[in-house]
Amino acid sequence: MTAFSKELISFIEIANEGSVRKAANKLNISASALSRQMRILEEDYGSKLIIRLPRGIEVTESGRELLNKAEFWRKQDKHLRLEMQRINKESLEVLKLGIMECLSQTLPQQIEQGLDHILGQYRLDIKVGNTHSLLAQLESGELDVIIAFNVQDNRQVRLFSHVDCPIGLIYPPSLNLAESKLVSNTPVPLADCLQWPLCLADDELSFQPRIYAEIMRQKKAHTLCATSNSVNVLKQWVIAGRGVTFLTQFDVAKELANNELCFHPLKEKRLSEKLCLCLSTNTPMNQQMRAILVQLDKIIQGD
Repeated sequence: MTAFSKELISFIEIANEGSVRKAANKLNISASALSRQMRILEEDYGSKLIIRLPRGIEVTESGRELLNKAEFWRKQDKHLRLEMQRINKESLEVLKLGIMECLSQTLPQQIEQGLDHILGQYRLDIKVGNTHSLLAQLESGELDVIIAFNVQDNRQVRLFSHVDCPIGLIYPPSLNLAESKLVSNTPVPLADCLQWPLCLADDELSFQPRIYAEIMRQKKAHTLCATSNSVNVLKQWVIAGRGVTFLTQFDVAKELANNELCFHPLKEKRLSEKLCLCLSTNTPMNQQMRAILVQLDKIIQGD
């Protein structure tokens, strides 16, 4: 299939061959049929394009102008087809996406629904890890895109977008804040949270050093009852009533929806996480990839 009419293609062949008969032989049609096509083209453009001579043809001035334009159009068409073939080859057969452990309970279903119309027949492959492991896999080419906390731009990683996620007090519904003189929906000072036993993240989780440094800055007695490198373990401890912890709303989205845990924002503004949507600098930014990133951004922004 071609974007050009058969009459225009026939004219190009006649002009290049210098003969209606030779062009007809090359196109495998009769000379009379080719002559009819030329009359149709000349009527369409309202100008004589060729002059028939005893031996061959001569292209008129109007015909030469059309011939030059037609050759240019054919080159542009060929370039466009090659470019479309390149884009199709770059289309993803598998989208390799890395997400944080804390997002694994709620985000995969949202992502699958959000990307269904973009990926079509292509497969979604989701890997779960922490920021360090996801970054390593992105830089090595094992992942195409990651959603992780506190990622910085570098030569191998491109930050597409981010959303700020305040860290808050996570506690069980059985804990009555009113009895603790904490006002609902009002940010709570970290110092007031130290009255309860603490279940804290260990050094493997990126926000732990800032939380611990802020606790030390309060210069107030506190009880550290347990630590873990797993957000899920921390949540289970809090649900069981072992203590309280500090996480983002993304970390406890499922538990908040099920009324298993409660979230109360901290007053300290600097205690905030940045959830980042990133891709490798080697990942082609074609039309399909951009559409995927825009949809993922909408999901993490909560749009």
